[in-house]
Amino acid sequence: MKSRAAWLGAGVAALLVGTTACQDQDRSRQDKADNSPEHQVEQAQAQSEKAFDDARDAQKQASSEQREAARAQEDVQRKQQELQEAQAKAQKEAQEAQSSQQQAQSRTQQAQSVAQQAQASALEAQRRAQQNFASQQQQASNENAAANQQLAQESAQQQQAANQNAATQQAAIARNTQQAAPAQNTQAVQQEQQISGDVLSASAQEVLVSQAGEPQLRLKVGPSTQVQVDGRAASAADIQEGAQVRASYRTDASSGEPQALRIDATSRAQPATPAAPESGESSPGVPR
Repeated sequence: MKSRAAWLGAGVAALLVGTTACQDQDRSRQDKADNSPEHQVEQAQAQSEKAFDDARDAQKQASSEQREAARAQEDVQRKQQELQEAQAKAQKEAQEAQSSQQQAQSRTQQAQSVAQQAQASALEAQRRAQQNFASQQQQASNENAAANQQLAQESAQQQQAANQNAATQQAAIARNTQQAAPAQNTQAVQQEQQISGDVLSASAQEVLVSQAGEPQLRLKVGPSTQVQVDGRAASAADIQEGAQVRASYRTDASSGEPQALRIDATSRAQPATPAAPESGESSPGVPR
């Protein structure tokens, strides 16, 4: 602003000097042409008016330039204010971005910490599951061993009972054989017969056997009768209805009833092989 005002002042001064010089030149020329006082006064007034007009025009131009300079200064101030606002906004955004970055880093660290804790918990749960599985396997193994041992003991007890039963039956047979020896000496020895068929009913005293197309045969069971079910020593009451049997018997001379000597029974789940009649013997109702 000051430089433009100084420039405008210098311009006005130069204009006045130039105007004065022109007036001097015109005056000297006019003096030569016309040296009359009236003419000189008119010329001086005209030059003075022209100088005033030029000065007024210069003042108007200076005012216009001053207004333009003021507007330019306002623009500069506005731009400076906008620049300051932009800088403040940028600084605020940078601070917000830095704060967001710090929050993101904090959240990332928290997430990593949570993930590590979850991984540790998962590993601990897996370790406990493995320990529980191993403990369950050990417990199951112990239970299986105990069950196998119990089954072995029960099997041994059953085998011992069967052996005792077989020994008891053999002893009874031996006693019955010794007791029946005198009667056999006095009575005719009955021929031993065999039969194979299906069991209709069974009890400790008798077994009812049926053959396809043949009459039913009721076998009396006594202390001397040897009974086996599926290859194991048993009693006649253990024979199930529908089982396959192969039996040997004799007809009692006094009562006429068939007395069972040996009964081999096979459950329905196992196929039974019918016994072939021995040489010189025949089943009831079967021609020889």
